Amino acid sequence: MMALVGVMIALGIMSVLRAVSASPNGDNHNDEGRTLTILTKTREARVIDLGPQGPSHGDMRVVNAPLYNESGKERIGRFDAFCVTTDPADEPSEKNHMSECTKTFTLPGGEISVQGLNAHPKLPELPPRGVDAISGGTGKYAGVRGEQRFETHENKVISTFHFIG
Repeated sequence: MMALVGVMIALGIMSVLRAVSASPNGDNHNDEGRTLTILTKTREARVIDLGPQGPSHGDMRVVNAPLYNESGKERIGRFDAFCVTTDPADEPSEKNHMSECTKTFTLPGGEISVQGLNAHPKLPELPPRGVDAISGGTGKYAGVRGEQRFETHENKVISTFHFIG
C-alpha cells in the first residue's frame, strides 16, 4: 500500500513539473543548444550623473540602438538598455565601473530580456565583453533561458544568445 502511495505521489509531481516547464502557448519547445547571433551598430548612449559629480553609486547609463542580423546588412529590431552603477571605480586598484544592466532585444516575433553585472572601463564606454543571463522573453521567445555573450568591436557589439532547455 505504501509503495502504491509513493508511486502516485511521484506521478503527481512529474505531471506538475511537466505543466510548469511547458511554454505559455502550450507547446514544449526545446531550445537546447540553439544560438542566435545579432549585432548592434551606431547607438545612442547617455550617462546620467546623479551626483556627486563624476562616477558614483546610482549613476545611470541609458542606451538604445538598432539591431541587425549576423551579417550586419539587415535591420531586424531594436535594443534598449539601462545600467545602474553599483560600484564606481573610485579606488586606485579598481579598473572598471561595475553596473547592473537590464537589456531588451526586440526582434521579429518577440522580445528577449537579459540582465547581469557589466564592467565598464569608462562609464560612457561599452564593456569590451561580457556574459549576461537571459531572464525571459515574449512571443516566440516566451520561456527561453540561457545566456547572452557579447563582444565589442569598434562601433558595434556582437551578441550571441545561447539557449538552454
